[in-house]
Amino acid sequence: MRQVKAQSRTGVRTAPKRNAKQAPAKRRAAGGAGRRRERPAGLIGQWFERLREGDIATRPFAWGAVALIALVGIYGFGIGGHAQAMRDQASRQVNKALALSGFSIQDVRVTGRTQTRKDELLTAVGVKRGDPIFGFDTETARQSIERLDWVEAATVTRLLPDTIRIEIAEREPFALWQRGGELSLIDASGRPITDEGVQDFAHLPFIVGFGAPRAAPELLKLMRAEQPQLLSRVRAFVRVSDRRWNLRLENGVDVKLPETGIAAALAMLTAQDGKHRILSRDVVAIDLRLPDRVTVELAEGAMNGMGLAAEVKANKGLVRTGGAARGGNT
Repeated sequence: MRQVKAQSRTGVRTAPKRNAKQAPAKRRAAGGAGRRRERPAGLIGQWFERLREGDIATRPFAWGAVALIALVGIYGFGIGGHAQAMRDQASRQVNKALALSGFSIQDVRVTGRTQTRKDELLTAVGVKRGDPIFGFDTETARQSIERLDWVEAATVTRLLPDTIRIEIAEREPFALWQRGGELSLIDASGRPITDEGVQDFAHLPFIVGFGAPRAAPELLKLMRAEQPQLLSRVRAFVRVSDRRWNLRLENGVDVKLPETGIAAALAMLTAQDGKHRILSRDVVAIDLRLPDRVTVELAEGAMNGMGLAAEVKANKGLVRTGGAARGGNT
């Protein structure tokens, strides 16, 4: 007899009930079908997995090699100066274009030049008419100008669109310096200026000996302040053993100064000359190295030697004649 499915009151057929008794294996199969799948491993994880299994891919190593070669090429390009060369070339092209637009050097104005030769100055600047003004290196030009003999300091500027202005301060000549057989013009700091054209500065003080340029400014400053009349009679300042000075006067008399106490020694010399006019006598040398006396060396056969001797001895001085007075030049 065929079984008739039960219907609900609403007329909808109901599904037959399943048997609650199922095998465990079937239940596990049915339950596993609805479980969420695990996420696949990432690229790094896959790479390590292939590395563990010995299946190493070559593509990462290939990309690494390409990157390494690119870095080495960039480094060599920079170190080898190629990048700088390209920038310099581009800058030159830009400057040429600007020069064609009117930004080119047409005039060089110089102020403060007296002794510096014009041709030497222009050579140091290193420009010619028509050069691009923006391609002119003012700092390099300044350093080059300051290496010239007469130049103490320089300022170089651009005056757009077409002018270079140069302002220089020249060194002041102070004295003529003789050492050995050479003659140089020096400034007040004792630095040599030039060996050329020194004959034009014969009116300057004449100093002799090694160490003289360094010590001469102090002596000259003292004499200008305290003994200007005596200074006008000095022909040369001779440095002895780089310790003290001899003054060679215009009449050939040598005045030997001490190492210290120069001001007092010069004052004593002036006083003795005021009383005895010893600087105008037939004298070879006057020694002021001892603080308590003046030693006078007379020329050979000086007719007035005895009279001068009496005058100087009366004032605690000492007179010697001829070679007896020569006690060395130390």
